[in-house]
Amino acid sequence: MNAISDLIKRPTFISILFIILTGLGVPLIVYQLFTFHDSGSLGITIEIIGFLILFGLLVTDRFLLRNISNKKLSIIEVVLITGYLIYYYFTNDRSFSIG
Repeated sequence: MNAISDLIKRPTFISILFIILTGLGVPLIVYQLFTFHDSGSLGITIEIIGFLILFGLLVTDRFLLRNISNKKLSIIEVVLITGYLIYYYFTNDRSFSIG
């Protein structure tokens, strides 16, 4: 119970993203598990792997939050995410398009 109250009292970008994607993703994964066809199981696997990666980021985020102050961690997250987006922008033909 202490971990849940810690998520609410000291939110970071990763924890907010985890809460939103868990609220949307877990019901979707459960629904797909009960209604999938044999040929569509790879999509569920990829979603579960993505959820586990996000959970690993959350555990790392909570560990860093105990060792670094909340404001410093938020600044570090913003710098890392902005750096990744700039790198992606320049290495993919100066475009954020997926297709």
